[in-house]
Amino acid sequence: MSSADNSDHQWAENISAFLTVSAQITESWLTYTADSTLEVADAVTEDLARQVAPTLDAWADTVDEALKPLETALGAEADRLADAVTEQLTPLVTPLVTELERWLEAIAEPVNRTVDPWLNDHPACVGCRHYHGQTYGGNLLICAMHPYGAEEHQCPDWESVWPQPPNNG
Repeated sequence: MSSADNSDHQWAENISAFLTVSAQITESWLTYTADSTLEVADAVTEDLARQVAPTLDAWADTVDEALKPLETALGAEADRLADAVTEQLTPLVTPLVTELERWLEAIAEPVNRTVDPWLNDHPACVGCRHYHGQTYGGNLLICAMHPYGAEEHQCPDWESVWPQPPNNG
C-alpha cells in the first residue's frame, strides 16, 4: 500500500472515530436535555397544581354557595307544584280508586268464598254466599248461621255465591 493510500485510510479512520465520539456525545447531551426538560415540566405541573388547586376549590365552593338559594327555591317550587297537583288530582282519583276497589272486591268475592272455605277445611261452605271466614279475637267466624261451620257434610242453609242463569220457563 502506498503512502497516499495509507494516509487516505488513516484519514477515514480518524473521521469515523470523530463521528462516533460526536454521536455518543450528542446522544448523551440529548438524553440529559430530555430528562432535564421532563423534570422541569413535572415540577412546573406540580407547582401549578399546588397553586391552582386551592383557587379552583375556592371557586367551586363559591359556585356551590351561590347555587344553594336557587336549589332551595327550585326544591320549594317543586314541592309546591307537587302539592298543587296532588290537591287537584286527589278529588278526581279517590272516587276512581274507591270504585276500582269495590269492583275488584265484587269480582273476587265468589272466588274468595269458594277458595277460603276449602283452605280453612270447611268443605260444606265452599261456594256459599253466607261464608264469612273472618277472625275475631282469635276465633274464626264461618257464617252467622253456623259460626264454627256446618256440622254435617252438607249445610242446609247453603246458597250459591255464583250467579244463576235466568230461568226462562
